[in-house]
Amino acid sequence: MTGNDSGRGSAPVTGSRTGRAWSGSPSRGWPVRSAWSAWPLALAALALATATACGAPEPNTDNLKASFASQIESVASVSAFERDGDALAFTETRGDGTEVRWRVTIDSADVAPPAGGAPIQGHVVSSWYADGELIEPLGSMSRLPDAFLEAGIAQECYGLWDAEAGDWDW
Repeated sequence: MTGNDSGRGSAPVTGSRTGRAWSGSPSRGWPVRSAWSAWPLALAALALATATACGAPEPNTDNLKASFASQIESVASVSAFERDGDALAFTETRGDGTEVRWRVTIDSADVAPPAGGAPIQGHVVSSWYADGELIEPLGSMSRLPDAFLEAGIAQECYGLWDAEAGDWDW
């Protein structure tokens, strides 16, 4: 072996900051500022970026629509649920065993800023079709089955943003 006994056969290189010969390992004279010393900073930056990106979700129309769809899907009598954008389709099995094929179209969804410390409010307007027939509300009565109304769902409904849970409450 020649030079630096690193087994590579090369002559020692003098470090400009330390004036010591670099011998191939940090324990043999490499300066402290190596490529590895940047790892703690890089990991901290990655952790901060991940925490920011994965932080609590903010209320918006996309998660409002998704929550509306999930609320419908959570109804015990609903099966074969499908979502394609703003179009929802599912089957509802009624108490007497009859099945109704539903199609719901989300006509509009908006998120209103809070007023005076109140929670953020989401508003969804939707059209509901039972076996192809439009179910229109009569005044303030939705004419939807009780199972949907008990879940907080109707043709026009409101959700409140739960900041702690990061989700909509119906």
